[in-house]
Amino acid sequence: MNNIKNVEQSTLKTFKTHRPSEYFSDKENDNSFNIHDRKVEHLYRFGLTLPPEYFNGKTLIDLGAGTGHHTVSLARWGAKCTLVEMNDDALMVAKNVFSEFSEIEDHNFINSSLYDIDIEKYREKFDIAHSRGVLTHVADKRGAFEILASLAKPGGYVIYGDRNTYGGIQEMLQRLAVYKYAGNDEQQIVEASEKLFSDDIDRSVLSVPRSREAVIYDRWVIRQQDDPSVSDVIDFFEANNLVYVNSWPRIDFLGRGVSTFTDPNNNKALKQGAFLVENLWMILNNGESENIQSLEGMGIGEYKNILGTVANMLRNLNADTEIDLTSLQQDFKKMKKLSIDAFGKPILITRLDTFFNEVESFIESINDKKTLSEIRQELDQYEILFKGYAGVRHVDYIAYKKGL
Repeated sequence: MNNIKNVEQSTLKTFKTHRPSEYFSDKENDNSFNIHDRKVEHLYRFGLTLPPEYFNGKTLIDLGAGTGHHTVSLARWGAKCTLVEMNDDALMVAKNVFSEFSEIEDHNFINSSLYDIDIEKYREKFDIAHSRGVLTHVADKRGAFEILASLAKPGGYVIYGDRNTYGGIQEMLQRLAVYKYAGNDEQQIVEASEKLFSDDIDRSVLSVPRSREAVIYDRWVIRQQDDPSVSDVIDFFEANNLVYVNSWPRIDFLGRGVSTFTDPNNNKALKQGAFLVENLWMILNNGESENIQSLEGMGIGEYKNILGTVANMLRNLNADTEIDLTSLQQDFKKMKKLSIDAFGKPILITRLDTFFNEVESFIESINDKKTLSEIRQELDQYEILFKGYAGVRHVDYIAYKKGL
């Protein structure tokens, strides 16, 4: 218990200095809320496929709600919200945000650690138990998730989001460099982060409008950041009578599901397949198209053309269809040969090779005690490491709570 409280106090100190979830209330732009609200709607409606209409009339508890900038959108959709947040400064912001943007007034704000709430009072009282970006910063993740799951009614949903072990490898490598050069000195951490990873900070600020200091404190100053893998999360679900429903980004693997009545609740296959997805997340740079191309070989183009021709030839085949069998046979022979170049050595192998070489070079530079300027010059030459998205930093999950 002492370690749990020590980690909490360290986290609280960091996030009292710079609140990581302040996206619009501190902005002069009147449209900043609408922009953020639209992003939240798109996440739930099109990403997690839990539409805003579902929230109307539902009771919802949010553990580690922060400034309420995310939760207020759910309230605007009709949810009656209970926000639990140990940072009193952030909770005061949340109250003001709800006062300004939520039409429903009957919300509850609790200034408390998630470990200290009255579990028996709130056990199975909520249609939705919600927590995003919180459990990665606690010392007892499994215990914290058990609390989260216990708050949802049977037949309700748990919405849980956090960073990912593999998608966050690049960020952990960034932390390795920052701590080697700056130790625990916050000002030096800020300076080292700006020196080495200013491009990454630029991209983050453009994606989610918050201060550069908030980004740095959220990624590199914060001491506790233990990111779960997909397998960890599925284990959490299994241990708490929950069934995986969906995620964004998707953890679904290529070829998941084989028929209309295939049982979707095949956690063993989901864990195995998600590991491939997590490898793509680890080296993510440019986006989704890059992920598709990574699983293809250099010769995919000609193979795709012939397969498309054959598939169209065989569409709606019936007794009156005339097909040149010799030509059809030759097409399949061609595809047999082309499939080696199309899938035999996917581009993923080349990308991983480049990534691992760059990581090796990066670690060697740190070990050789090169200056920050020298390392930055090397980083500028990299193709994948710390470029673009620099991995996947957050994954949201939905799980259904079964009845007893």
